[in-house]
Amino acid sequence: MQNHLAADPFGERRKSLEEAFYKAKDRQLLDQLRHELSTLEAKKKLAHVSGIVEQRVLDQLVQAGVTAETLTAVVMIPIVEVAWVDGSLSTEERDSVLNAAIAQGITANSASFELLKSWLKDRPDPRIVSAWKDYVREAARLMPRIAVDELKHRMIIGATRVADSAGGFLGLATISRSERAKIDELSKAYDG
Repeated sequence: MQNHLAADPFGERRKSLEEAFYKAKDRQLLDQLRHELSTLEAKKKLAHVSGIVEQRVLDQLVQAGVTAETLTAVVMIPIVEVAWVDGSLSTEERDSVLNAAIAQGITANSASFELLKSWLKDRPDPRIVSAWKDYVREAARLMPRIAVDELKHRMIIGATRVADSAGGFLGLATISRSERAKIDELSKAYDG
């Protein structure tokens, strides 16, 4: 007796095609899931070490490449930004930033120190400064005012030292107008 249900000549090919499609789609979805989990884990770590809970701020920090391990270097963003305000970095400014980092407890050969050195070689992405401002605003909202004022004071002192190391314009003014304006702009982030 002959089988009346003749094999579908395209059935096996259709099945192979469908399996290949779904395997590729599954891989794509799995990769997407891994990325989402990685991003979530990075945000959880940042939230843990920083105390920041606002998702938008955490998203910006993660997108800017800031990790919990390098968060210490984030404290250095204002002085790096002041050092770069004129578009270039002098040897004195670079040394001043590195000395400030060491004074902050950032040790040489740490991930934070390496990140800082890369910021001194190539100016950081402007998104990092934006994320820093959001971070400071959020921290100022959560922290006692006295602590916020202390952080602001320390930032101003560090940024002023870096600006002063550049020597000013023709030795007449130790801090340029653009450096002073940048310090004032950055300090306003602490005011909320």
